[in-house]
Amino acid sequence: MSYSKKCLFFIVLTVVTYLLCLPLYAATRHGHTDASAESGHEKNPIYSPIPGPGKKVMIGNDYYFVYGFDKKPQMGRLIIKVDVYKMDGEKDTSMEIKGDAGMPSMRGAHDMGERPFKLSKNGDYLLPITIVMPGDWEIRLTFTKNGQVIFRGSYQFDV
Repeated sequence: MSYSKKCLFFIVLTVVTYLLCLPLYAATRHGHTDASAESGHEKNPIYSPIPGPGKKVMIGNDYYFVYGFDKKPQMGRLIIKVDVYKMDGEKDTSMEIKGDAGMPSMRGAHDMGERPFKLSKNGDYLLPITIVMPGDWEIRLTFTKNGQVIFRGSYQFDV
């Protein structure tokens, strides 16, 4: 066998070996179990529309919350502030709140991903978000108590 045929044979053998080591992917996920569904996390949860900032929003029969922005929504950094209350009007800080912001018309392009709110010394839940371009925006809030989601809501606004 000539040198060039040996080189060609080696190259073909290397490519075939490489291809045999690649994982096979199906065109669809039909028949596969979604890992997030197994762990109890919903892939596409439903968010109820909530009224604008400053309005009381009920969470079941025991709690309500009021939310707002530190300034009128515009490009740049905004801070979402959420105050949770028991029905008797006493502030409650026993919940975990997560938030996400993005553009519904460009889902996934500018979403910041779900992040936890930080609890301030005053008992306010705070989350900074960044508005990167004008257009329609949405904030999504998830309230959890004792490890269970008790409320999901979203508010759409225009910048």
